[in-house]
Amino acid sequence: MSRAVYVYFLIGYLFILLQTSLLPVLLPFNLEPDLLLILVVYVGLLENYIRGSLLTFTLGCLFDVFAGHYLGLHGFVLLVIFLLVRGTVDRFNTENSLLLLLMVFAGTFIEGGLLVFSLKFFAHAGPVGSLILWRLLPQAILNFVATWLLLSGVLWIQKRFFPRESIPGLQKLR
Repeated sequence: MSRAVYVYFLIGYLFILLQTSLLPVLLPFNLEPDLLLILVVYVGLLENYIRGSLLTFTLGCLFDVFAGHYLGLHGFVLLVIFLLVRGTVDRFNTENSLLLLLMVFAGTFIEGGLLVFSLKFFAHAGPVGSLILWRLLPQAILNFVATWLLLSGVLWIQKRFFPRESIPGLQKLR
């Protein structure tokens, strides 16, 4: 496996810890950005099918271990999102950071729809659809803003500490 996959896994693990322990305490109204979705979309833009699929499914299942009720639910949902992003990557310029922002925005709606479908179809989880669907637009806006802040922060770190290196997918945000 490439070194990048290990870096993605460590970043994903850090994002899972932030999402499950720190952000719910710091942010009001139980609306926190879905950092793992941002990473999955980014990985979908850059990695191949095999490595990316294994990584996203593993991170989704790890998220379920920390905060899920149904083991494999987020693994399935994030894997489908990765495959959708990866399937459309040939049609777009993946070096454009605006693409990442828009795909995270759209990915929020896809994630919500897949969660509702999965919980209704596989788990018979009652009236969870309305609980998830009413939060999708605020969540999508929050994910969009969080992605922009994250990209801006990564670019600042890159310019400050690694000026000669290039991080894939971040060239057009400068």
